[in-house]
Amino acid sequence: MYIEYNPYNTRNLLQAFANSCAARIKGSSFSIPQQFGEGQMQTFNFNSGISALISEMKLKEEVIITRHQHSNLQNFILVFHEQLEKSDKKDTQKLAAESTSFSRNLVRLSSSLISTESIIEPVKKMRSVIIIFNKATLLNFLDYELVEKFTNIYFSFYLKKNYVVPLDAEYRVILQELHRDVDNHPLINIFTENRILLLLEKFIYNFLIRDKHTGKRLQFKEEEIAQLVKAETLLLEDFGKAPPTINQLSRLCAMSPTKFKNDFKALYGLPVYEYYQQHRMAYARSLIQEGEYAIKEVGIMVGYSNLGHFAAAFKKEYAMLPSEWMYANRVQPDIPSKENNEPPTGGDL
Repeated sequence: MYIEYNPYNTRNLLQAFANSCAARIKGSSFSIPQQFGEGQMQTFNFNSGISALISEMKLKEEVIITRHQHSNLQNFILVFHEQLEKSDKKDTQKLAAESTSFSRNLVRLSSSLISTESIIEPVKKMRSVIIIFNKATLLNFLDYELVEKFTNIYFSFYLKKNYVVPLDAEYRVILQELHRDVDNHPLINIFTENRILLLLEKFIYNFLIRDKHTGKRLQFKEEEIAQLVKAETLLLEDFGKAPPTINQLSRLCAMSPTKFKNDFKALYGLPVYEYYQQHRMAYARSLIQEGEYAIKEVGIMVGYSNLGHFAAAFKKEYAMLPSEWMYANRVQPDIPSKENNEPPTGGDL
């Protein structure tokens, strides 16, 4: 399937996708026809000037998306992409070779001044958020000097090759909130714009901080990023079991352990196991947020046999115990305590 669109706003992409499927958009959303796969796409155009497309889908055939160049249209296109299904070994090798593939957990910033071609691989469930904005939009939220710095750095160094960074724990939590609540939140437009602005804020902040303090991160080629993303995917594959060792991860990247540790920290901003622990606790928080599990069960699901250790780790990350976080966020598990058939109180956790 081939899709072509103009980067004015995300509605254009949604319409182009629907046209390629010979289907209609209902309001601001589109359901993938069964013959092409499954999933939903929904677009938002906010008064602030930001346009966003939120999607979660699994396609039956490869989709090639071509975005046309516009020499007079200076929009930024920011894409957050997360693959929700594991790749086999062949896929992992392909992942490193295809720099324009959507098959990786990456964040990519590009410009409407440059045409691009991207690939969505079939038979893999994926979620993404695409945000289109411009300099005038940023001036609604940021100081003039910050906006000038951001745009000058981008157009000086990344216009032709794009700016690509990995999808980290904070981004994943926001994406999960967007995809979980986008259909049933009572204040859907306010909620969605808030989360979109949060993604944009974190991205621009990280962009400016990295340029100032950690220039090495910006010197990685996409092939090098792909190798480290493979390791990151394996590292976060299953929190219910012990994480892979540095030696295992470095062999996967064909690097020495020392080079792997240095490059991983340069790219992701944290040492390997600090990064692992941050994601581990973010996953635990998301399980508590769902309200379907008792706190004890969450601890076991993220690999803690000693629930006191789980509580201490959670408090170190979020400055409160799991039970305190649960009640502060008004989360009430639906399941009873196995011991007395009453809702769990959280105890020392």
